Amino acid sequence: MARKPETTWEMLNVAMSYYQEHIQSKTDRCSLSITDLLHVSNFKGGNSSITEPLVTLTQKITYYEAVLRKVEQRFSGKSLSTLTTSELSTLVSLCDELLALTTKNSSKIRGVGPSYASAILAAHHLNLIPVLDRRALNGAGIAVKKDRQNQVKEIASHYGELIRAFHTELTSRPELSVRQLDKEWFSANL
Repeated sequence: MARKPETTWEMLNVAMSYYQEHIQSKTDRCSLSITDLLHVSNFKGGNSSITEPLVTLTQKITYYEAVLRKVEQRFSGKSLSTLTTSELSTLVSLCDELLALTTKNSSKIRGVGPSYASAILAAHHLNLIPVLDRRALNGAGIAVKKDRQNQVKEIASHYGELIRAFHTELTSRPELSVRQLDKEWFSANL
């Protein structure tokens, strides 16, 4: 990626725009396929490849669709900064539910971890859900433990805290969107 985090974010945002175009072209926004996963892989980058056999991918992806539909039904058209405390708790629970799918044998898709799953949510709800990322956690000032490769240990356990931090910041700075704040926090020094 680029030397400057701002430039990296801009480059990844282009990949996110490709995924956005794909979502808008679908008859059913919440239906998922290997194409969605490949868009997320392109957006998230890294070393992960989607290697789930097609025969099991077809079944496993339906679990992700089900949670995505719950979020769509409950929060369609809403923005994170306008959620009540109760709505915020519901949103965090649904996001955690989707991320938990990445660890269960019946729904774990090889190559799709918590950060990738969060990108699916974020792409479908740009004004509502941030992407779970070590740089965003850092920018939000969330304390994490890292492994030898400087990756966040148990990253999924920090998603609720990150969503709440975004909510708090966006409530106090209503001129910002989720994506604008994501860029700001992504670009903070590690």
